[in-house]
Amino acid sequence: MDIGRAQRIALIAWAAAAWSCAPADGAPPDPPIALSGVIEGFYGVPWPHDDRLDIIRFMGRVGLDAYVYAPKDDPYHLARWREPYPESRLAELAEVATVARESGVQAHYAISPGGSMVYSDSTEYVTLLTKLDAIIAVGFDQVALFLDDVSPELAHDADRAAFDDLAHAHATIINRLYEDLTTRGIGLSVTPTTYTDAWGDPAYARQLGGLTNPSVPFYWTGTDVTSPTITLADGERWTALLSRRPLIWDNYPVNDFARWRLFLGPVRGRGADLGHSVSGLLANPMNEAHASMIPLATLATYARDPGGYDPDAALEDALKLLFDDPTSSALRPFLITYGDYSLDQNVFEPLFIPGRDIDIGETEKRVSELRAALDDLGDLAVTRPLVAEIVEDFGPFVDQADARLRALLADERLYAREGNVLRYRSELDTYAPEESVEMLVVDGDFQDWGIPNFYPLFRNGRELRPNPRIAFRTQGDRLILAINSPRRPESLRSSPAIGVGDHIAIVIQYDNDVNRQGLSEGDLLLLMPAPGAEPTGTVQALSMRFHGFMSKYLADNRNLQFNAFHVTTFGQPPTGAMAAVAAGVRYRARSDGARWRAEISIPMDDRLRLGLFVTRVEDGSSRTYSWSRRSYPANPATYVSLRREN
Repeated sequence: MDIGRAQRIALIAWAAAAWSCAPADGAPPDPPIALSGVIEGFYGVPWPHDDRLDIIRFMGRVGLDAYVYAPKDDPYHLARWREPYPESRLAELAEVATVARESGVQAHYAISPGGSMVYSDSTEYVTLLTKLDAIIAVGFDQVALFLDDVSPELAHDADRAAFDDLAHAHATIINRLYEDLTTRGIGLSVTPTTYTDAWGDPAYARQLGGLTNPSVPFYWTGTDVTSPTITLADGERWTALLSRRPLIWDNYPVNDFARWRLFLGPVRGRGADLGHSVSGLLANPMNEAHASMIPLATLATYARDPGGYDPDAALEDALKLLFDDPTSSALRPFLITYGDYSLDQNVFEPLFIPGRDIDIGETEKRVSELRAALDDLGDLAVTRPLVAEIVEDFGPFVDQADARLRALLADERLYAREGNVLRYRSELDTYAPEESVEMLVVDGDFQDWGIPNFYPLFRNGRELRPNPRIAFRTQGDRLILAINSPRRPESLRSSPAIGVGDHIAIVIQYDNDVNRQGLSEGDLLLLMPAPGAEPTGTVQALSMRFHGFMSKYLADNRNLQFNAFHVTTFGQPPTGAMAAVAAGVRYRARSDGARWRAEISIPMDDRLRLGLFVTRVEDGSSRTYSWSRRSYPANPATYVSLRREN
């Protein structure tokens, strides 16, 4: 049964206000989650149109209330937000709205203009509203304004002149849009720039909450980007911070940050009494739509009765709802292999995040079990359309794990087989620098090195030419590095942006642990730009507050370039021993146009572990070269070890 937009808005308002206070005669029973649903908000290729419709029909079947269209890689949602949709795409969105209405699901359209919008420009606002009017016209019930993953500072001169800070700029747009949408009978929700406990500025969130209409729900991902737990107390803290009950953006079962795996387990770690302190919970799903239905069905069970929710029972109910008994049995190996959460160590994780030993027998056994299960599912798929879609979703992950294991078994350069264990050969990146005979001066000129022995830097484990090269020596209690890098003409146009253009990044690991896979705030990041027309000696020294999701996610990020987001969000002045190291770093670089040369002096004890990465602009894009054979800048297990000669 369809209901009018005004009624839908009233339902949303009721959901946001539900359970806002306890009755005078005592604590209320644990309520259901007032609003539940799905945000198609992942990075990567958006779902095919038919998959999106399948998800919405599934949502109606299991009782999930709201669908939010927000794929990050839809250019008209983010990068090209000012442009209207082509007619063919608009027709697809119209069908999304129609199928949602037929399924009893609210249809939300999200737009993400914060990366480029000039908030003080009235023309920009009119462009935004015009874009949204076209979406509303095809049947969407709600609008979501996303201001996440943008600079925490005002980016435009006009905005800096017009507003005191980012919170005032965002509040102005939110309040104006709320009023204009309300006159159209459309509701509004917002993702603020600070949306998690893990990073961002709580003062911005508090200020924004105080400046905006309290009827506008704000999304919040919980204690981390992917939160192991979200409790009543967590929700109460953010209710106080935002001056409204938060609307949870739950980053489970999304897998855009770990494209080597699935998340098929039931929703876990969500408080039985969470409905007292939040206005709703919407899940960000996997890039694989039909595979997402398994955990999303458990979300629907949780939302209906958080107090009585049993994750394992909910998973069994989801399987009964979606599949027959033979299919459920065939799915078991996948549920066992991919039933964990993102911060757990999955059986296949050592294949994709270097540093830990790989149990060859267990990995081969698991791949074999998945391959056999996939064959069984393929047989069942002949008469079961959903199973056919599941096979299509699952197959690439089995192939990927199998191919990765074979590749590492054959990679004798970087992995050594010891019985049934495959070990990452960190000793290949261990060096004992010679003490310099010459007196080296850090000036970007190698004439005082005599005849230096330059070693190649690697890109994805290979020595590619022309590539940067490095020489290294000790001098007293210091390590001296010389970097000689070819330079393309386009890279001469230097950029003031952090991590853009030719530059050097060095991460010094404070504890020398060869097994640690994630950065911590004790480690030291040094960022050094290559010279333009003039020599440079600038060093930016930071400790990075990476932990939880971000630490693990970045450890899996090959050729990562530390950028302004990392520096402004996680950077802090180094303290203790690392502050002394930072103060002792010396850097000088100069260019002759065709190449640039850099010298770096770093204080050194008997041992030093570091990652050194040179990024060059090549043919209009950036490429990162590493001193170590694997370029994982945020994974210390892949760093170079240096030991002073006795």
